[in-house]
Amino acid sequence: MKVMRRRNLSPTFSVIVLTSAALGGCSLVGAGDPEPTINVKQAVKRVDSVLDENFKVIHPRLKWREDSAHMSERRSSITNQATGEVRVGRTRYVRTKVSKGKLTELLAVVRKHWAKEGFKVSEVDPRNSLMSGRSSNGCIVNFSVNGFGAVEISASVGALSAGRSGDIEGEEGDTFPKAPDGGPDYTPDLRDPYWSK
Repeated sequence: MKVMRRRNLSPTFSVIVLTSAALGGCSLVGAGDPEPTINVKQAVKRVDSVLDENFKVIHPRLKWREDSAHMSERRSSITNQATGEVRVGRTRYVRTKVSKGKLTELLAVVRKHWAKEGFKVSEVDPRNSLMSGRSSNGCIVNFSVNGFGAVEISASVGALSAGRSGDIEGEEGDTFPKAPDGGPDYTPDLRDPYWSK
């Protein structure tokens, strides 16, 4: 499942879903998931904690920058009225160049972490660096490889809010270098002697 949000990014070719059972009470707004019980501010803290835990299991460490935290409001499929629930998420863009050969190793590290934490892995496709799973309480993280071969990790949780979809004030994230077209450059700009080979 992808974090739903309007982004001006390069196409994402594959998605790996990573979950974190370490954070009790997280929930993704969706079919079969627990009802959200936290507010947007609490959800941002949980999303950031999930992302922190995922980066901590990867050695050597990857360099990254993060995008603004955002929320997407949920609307009733029958009335199209806001339900008072949102999905809160954030994306971190890996700035370390990860070679194709090392992507397989990165998948193995992540999968081992999932097994240790009790994550349910439901789909694995090593050829496309694709894996999916979720925790029993509905927390999810998306791990994707974009068209430039750059890794992105996005986390999302459900929250209670009457707010509208968009970036969350005060959670603007990092400043990215400029791309030739003047927009933010999400491609890797750093070379690591381990991950780039």
